Amino acid sequence: MWYVIQVYTGRELEIARQCRERVVAEGEDVFVPQAERWTKVHGERTLITSRLFPGYVFIETDQIEDFYNRLNRIYTMTKVLRTGEEMTPIQPEEEAYLRQLGGEGHVVKYSEGYLEGEQLVVTSGPLKDFKGKVKKILRHKRLVVMEVQLLGHEVEVTLGMGITERR
Repeated sequence: MWYVIQVYTGRELEIARQCRERVVAEGEDVFVPQAERWTKVHGERTLITSRLFPGYVFIETDQIEDFYNRLNRIYTMTKVLRTGEEMTPIQPEEEAYLRQLGGEGHVVKYSEGYLEGEQLVVTSGPLKDFKGKVKKILRHKRLVVMEVQLLGHEVEVTLGMGITERR
């Protein structure tokens, strides 16, 4: 099951590394979901990865209480998200969707598509079978802002998406 840890924004990768080195037991995984996108670096378009959920690190474990007790080996703010007093995993359908979207490496690859009127049609990439709500299309930045379900709430994520044409 996947659980979510809240951490300081900007330190997700560092905290995930520390967890892998000091906390993780066999059969557990700690990762930061990321998304590919194009940006300009020194005037040239470069493919980079950015955090999908800033301020959050994901863990995969069946022993959350044990993991939580080991988490104090990291000397920084880490908070396992809860519902009331209980540490709650993300819903199975949310986990399945994020697994499909990010694949084994937990990185959402760059997608391409076109606009048919106001309808977004994805022709390649992990968003091809996308089911969700597109909030905003930033054509010139090659980004799409969409809503996905996480712990029962709608969360906005920004993904790399090239719009090749408008029909």
